[in-house]
Amino acid sequence: MEGVTGTALADVLRAGRVDFNQRFNAAQQQHRGLTADDWLAYVKDTLAPVAEKLAAHDVDSVAPAINALYDQGLPLVAQHWLGAQSRSPVLAMLYRQLLCALAPALAHDPLRLSGSLLNALHQICQHDARLARTWADALIKLAANISDVDVVLALGVVLAWRAGLPAYRAAALQAGAALPPALAQAALALPTPPDADLWAALARSPTLKSDEIKSKTPAMEWLGWLGGYRGLGGPFARRPQIGVASGKLAASDGEHTWWLAADGYGAQLVRMGNDEDWPPQPMDAPVRVANDGTVSASKQKQKFTELESADTCVWHAGILAVTLRTSYQVALLRVPLV
Repeated sequence: MEGVTGTALADVLRAGRVDFNQRFNAAQQQHRGLTADDWLAYVKDTLAPVAEKLAAHDVDSVAPAINALYDQGLPLVAQHWLGAQSRSPVLAMLYRQLLCALAPALAHDPLRLSGSLLNALHQICQHDARLARTWADALIKLAANISDVDVVLALGVVLAWRAGLPAYRAAALQAGAALPPALAQAALALPTPPDADLWAALARSPTLKSDEIKSKTPAMEWLGWLGGYRGLGGPFARRPQIGVASGKLAASDGEHTWWLAADGYGAQLVRMGNDEDWPPQPMDAPVRVANDGTVSASKQKQKFTELESADTCVWHAGILAVTLRTSYQVALLRVPLV
């Protein structure tokens, strides 16, 4: 590893030169895509700054952390998930930033924290790379000085939900309730620490945001589009059929079924499985969508120009899904019944 910059990393690599070289050679035998240039670039770009941050926090943590990250990184660089050739540059960049910023937690349990961060970034980047940046920035702001990995990961779940990933809602409510109240307050941007009543109310009200529990029932709200034609990068091979599958609002193209996860924070498409195992069942909606895009629900009525070619609609647990005659996308709206 000639040319590696950074005293902390150089000391670790020098002390274990023979062992590190053997591990690299073994990885090259297993992964033909692993080149010495790509690996050295990753070592310089990611492992070196991480080692410096760890050394500033606890010099004794550098060697065990680098050993763990070294073995973890080899196949990921070979498969082009990390490193200069990463198929997701945003993921690789945010991963490096998080490892550096969360040095206290990384020192405590490097393999668990780094693996969890990679998994979270992969899922969030698949949904929206811009949202991944927002999530990472928020986690760094709140968790930079926390050494407890359980607390950092719980924060990550709550922040992912609040950033606009409603599929994390149930996990976030459980994780958030276990956080120190002041930390949960900061994660949810509330004026006061959340109590047991607020967490229970959020569980009972599956579309409300944390700051809406004590306010009046929100009006109809546009949440966004999900899906799209597979030939243009979307998930659907055919125009989707919508309904309810296993208690979840869902869409299917006849091959696969996706959960249309949505609440006040946003909308998210999550694959459930094969259509034959998760067939969406049509539901009689207490909400109607007219040909001009007017949505009628109880005493509410509002026109959405985006829905002017509405075809079918399904309402479930406060969320309205609408398909169009002219699109492979599904529109999601929050429509509470009052």
